[in-house]
Amino acid sequence: MQQLTIQNLKALSKINGHALFIDTPLPSTPLKTQQWEQTFCTLFNLTATNQEWGADRYQVTLSNGSFSCMLFIEWLCEAIWLEPIGSNENAQDLYDYLFDET
Repeated sequence: MQQLTIQNLKALSKINGHALFIDTPLPSTPLKTQQWEQTFCTLFNLTATNQEWGADRYQVTLSNGSFSCMLFIEWLCEAIWLEPIGSNENAQDLYDYLFDET
């Protein structure tokens, strides 16, 4: 699995509608999924809560106190994406927050 860095994630990130997709290989095990999430949270100073496992999907709420989003990892469609939480938030705001584009 490719090492997660802010620069790598920025290069792999694309806005599509209301979501920010990260075009990177999916974690291959539940442990690697948790490690991926922990690394992502550390890189962006986020806290993970409300982790939920489904048959083919993992989802978790990420926040820093003033900003929140959902992280989805889905093996069936082989995708990792983030969706902002809140009626005033959008995928561009999420991208700007993560990659300091404001």
